Amino acid sequence: MKTGILLGILLSTVPFACFAADMNQVPPRTRADILELINMTGGAHMGLLFGRALSQQMINNLQASHPDVSPKAFTIIKEETRKMLADPRTMDQLIEKLVPIYAKYYSDRDVRQMIAFYKTPLGKKIIRNNPGIAQDSLQQGEQWGRNVLAPELVKRIQARLKQAGINLDRPAGGSSH
Repeated sequence: MKTGILLGILLSTVPFACFAADMNQVPPRTRADILELINMTGGAHMGLLFGRALSQQMINNLQASHPDVSPKAFTIIKEETRKMLADPRTMDQLIEKLVPIYAKYYSDRDVRQMIAFYKTPLGKKIIRNNPGIAQDSLQQGEQWGRNVLAPELVKRIQARLKQAGINLDRPAGGSSH
């Protein structure tokens, strides 16, 4: 597979805004507090979730652009994503990019209050349970989207396309309107 194709798939998957943050704008104390908050609330876990989503999106894009690609390509994408995310430097880079985002929405005082809260028994319980809640919610959302939202959405889109005179059942070279 050509490097350009794979790079194109990757670049179409990753939002560039996450690379635009400027660490110099966050005061050192605020930065340290935000890093403490991110670490205590499982920032690395969020990176793993991001990595899984990125890997799946790359696979989806590759399948769409190259339907006949070997399934081995999907295994390679998953393996390489896992390897990269297992490197602590990769997660540190992601966490560093999150600091300005937190600083944008929370004052240092807010962050210190959140840290204090997450040290309480209830805060620790939230930290413990959030990964499970996020995973269960994601699964439930996917199931709902597939079983409830998608069928109704497909019906509505098909009706609107038909009303607009757009026929997607025609061969690729044919006119669609």
